[in-house]
Amino acid sequence: MKEPRLGHINFINCLPLTYGLTHGGFGQGLTVERNIPARLNEQMIAGLLDASSVSSIVYARNCERLLILPDVSISANGALESILLVAKRPIDQLKDARIALTAKSATSHCLLKIILHNAYKASPEYFISGISLEAGVLEEADAVLFIGDEALYNYHNRHDEYYYYDIGAEWKKLTGLRMVYALWVIDRRFAADYPNHVHTLYESVTRGFAYGLKHLNDAAATQIGKVPFTTQQITHYIGLLNYQFTPAHWQGLLTFYQLGHELGLIEDVPDLEFAEVVK
Repeated sequence: MKEPRLGHINFINCLPLTYGLTHGGFGQGLTVERNIPARLNEQMIAGLLDASSVSSIVYARNCERLLILPDVSISANGALESILLVAKRPIDQLKDARIALTAKSATSHCLLKIILHNAYKASPEYFISGISLEAGVLEEADAVLFIGDEALYNYHNRHDEYYYYDIGAEWKKLTGLRMVYALWVIDRRFAADYPNHVHTLYESVTRGFAYGLKHLNDAAATQIGKVPFTTQQITHYIGLLNYQFTPAHWQGLLTFYQLGHELGLIEDVPDLEFAEVVK
C-alpha cells in the first residue's frame, strides 16, 4: 500500500505538529496534505485522505464514516484569539444584523450561531464572504467572523471604530466548558483494513505535537518573515491552545453538539467512537 495520506491544517494553530512532522522526523512514512480546514473537511469526506484534522462539527455530520483518533484535538478553555467576531456595534445589538462568515471553516459558523442564539437571543442573517476589513467587508455586513491566522492578525491590529469578541471566551462564558474546535479522524474502512497504519498515524500526530511543543521557540522562529507575528505573539497564542482530548474535552464537545442539534445544525448528537490503536 502507498503511504497513509494525512491532512494537516495550514494555520499557526497546528505549528507544533508542523514542526514535529518537518523537523522531528514524524512525517516520515506519510503523505502530508496541508490545506485550510474547510478544504481538509471536503477531502476527508471525499475519501481523498485516510486521516486528517477536521472541524469538530464535521465528525457529527459524518460519524458513520469516521473514527476519532484518541488523545488529540485542537481545543481551548476560554479565549484563543483566532476565532474573532469584528462588529460595527456591540454583540448584544446584533439581533437583526447581517454577519459575514469565512468560507475557511465549519465549526466556527455553528459556534457563533449557538452563542448568538443562546446568549444574546439573536438570529441574524448569515452569508459567506471572501472577508477582509481592508476590502470593505463591513460595508456590506454589520459584523464579520474571522478564523485562523486572519483572526489572529485582526486581534493584534484593531480598529478603534469596531467591537471585537473572542468567540472562545464567549463560549466559556455561556457554558463554563472548554471548546473542541478540531479533531483528528480516520476513515472507518481504512482503520479496519490497515490497523498498523492507525498506530503509525497516532504516533506521528501525538509524538509530533509533543516534539513541537517541546521545541516551541524554535518552531515559532521558523515562521518569522512568513507570517505577520512576532515570536512572542506566536508562543503566547499556542499557549492558549490545548491539544489533548480527555473526558473534560468530551463534555465540552458533546455540549456543543447538543446545542447545535437544538438549533438544527446537526441531525443527531453522535456517540464519540474512537479508532483502536494497536500498540
